[in-house]
Amino acid sequence: MHILMRMLVAFAISATVSTAASAAEYSGPIRIVVPFAAGGATDALARLLAPGLAKELGHTVVVENRPGASGQIGTAFVKNAPADGSTYLLALDHSVVIVPLITPSAGYDALRDFAPLGTVARFQWVLSLPTNSPATTLQQFMDIAKKDASKRNYGVPLMGGMPDLIGNSVGSKAGVAMEAIPFNGSAQMMPQLIGGQLASGVTGSPEAVTMSRAKKVRLLAVTGDKRSLLLPDVPTFAEGGVPGLNLNSFNAFFAPKNLPAAIAEKFNAALRKTLADPDVRKQVSDMSLDIVESSSISEAKAELERSYRFWNSTAAAKR
Repeated sequence: MHILMRMLVAFAISATVSTAASAAEYSGPIRIVVPFAAGGATDALARLLAPGLAKELGHTVVVENRPGASGQIGTAFVKNAPADGSTYLLALDHSVVIVPLITPSAGYDALRDFAPLGTVARFQWVLSLPTNSPATTLQQFMDIAKKDASKRNYGVPLMGGMPDLIGNSVGSKAGVAMEAIPFNGSAQMMPQLIGGQLASGVTGSPEAVTMSRAKKVRLLAVTGDKRSLLLPDVPTFAEGGVPGLNLNSFNAFFAPKNLPAAIAEKFNAALRKTLADPDVRKQVSDMSLDIVESSSISEAKAELERSYRFWNSTAAAKR
C-alpha cells in the first residue's frame, strides 16, 4: 500500500512539473484575436492593451482581426486554438454567449469551450439616426416608421443580442416590423448610417459618442436603467417609451477551455496591472467605455454565467 501511495504521489508531482514545464516552454508571440473588423471599439481596445500586456507577459503581442458572422468566425478560431497561452480572444459577451445560442451551427458554447480571463470594460447600446432625419426623438422616429416602410430598417454591427432586441422592441412599440441590416462591425456600418443609406443604426456607446461629437449622427436613446454619464442629454429607451432594454454589454478576454491555471492567472495579473495604468484608464474612458480595473478570474466567470443565463432564457423563449 505504501509503495502504491508513493507511486501515486510521484505521478502527481511529475504531472504537475510536466504541466508547468510545458507552460513555460511557449516562447513565441502571443496572438489576441478580435472577431470584428479593424477600426471598431473592440479592435481599438485590443490595440490599446497590447503593449501593456506584452510588457507584463514578456512576449510580443499581436492583434489579429478575424471578422465575420457576428464574431462567430474569430471566436470559433480561438475555441479550436491550442490551450498553451499563445492565443487569446478579446470579444463582446455577444459573440461568445449569444451567437451560439441563436446559431447552433456556430459549434461552440460559452461555458463549455472557453476560460474567462477577465472583464475589461462595459458599455451601453445606442440607437442613432442620420443627421438629415426629421426625427429628433424616439417617439418621432416610431411615428415616421409607421407611415413610411423605407424608414423601418436599422443597421447592426452583429446579429442577435441587444442590437436585434432594440430593433424588435422599437418595432413592437411602433406596431411595425423593423428590418435588421447586418454588418461586420460598427466600422463598416457607420458610413452607411452617416450617409443616410440606413434609416437608423444600433452601435455601442464608443462609436456613438465619437460620431455624435463629430455631429455625424443623431442619438435617440441608450440602453440601461439610467442615462450615460457621457451622454446625459440622451434619454434611456424606457424614458422614450420602450421598456425592457435595461441591459448593457461587456468586453472580456477568453482563452480555450483547457488553458492551464498558472497561465490563466499570469494573464489575469498582467491584464489587471495594464488596466490599472493611469494612461490606459484615461484612454479607455476617452473611448466611452466603463473600465473594469480589478476583474479576477472568478468574477469574470460569474459575469459570463450571468450573461449566459439571461440570454439562454431569452433565446429559449424565442425558439
